[in-house]
Amino acid sequence: MSPFGRLLLRVMRGGALASAIFLALVILIEIWKRWQFGGFSTMQRPDFAFLGIIGVMLVCCLWLARSITRELARDASSG
Repeated sequence: MSPFGRLLLRVMRGGALASAIFLALVILIEIWKRWQFGGFSTMQRPDFAFLGIIGVMLVCCLWLARSITRELARDASSG
């Protein structure tokens, strides 16, 4: 793989990890907000849908970062 390709993959991995951290913070803020102010019993269907979508996005970001890491490791071992 070219040096530019490796650099591009590293930048993409960093972006995926930064996105995962941001999404985790959003989930934590939403849980804290419900815990402190409204209580979990006030959560309605849109609240659960929002947390579900954010959770799926978090898993996808982590999966992408893992895939990029494995690709970089595979390339380093082959050449």
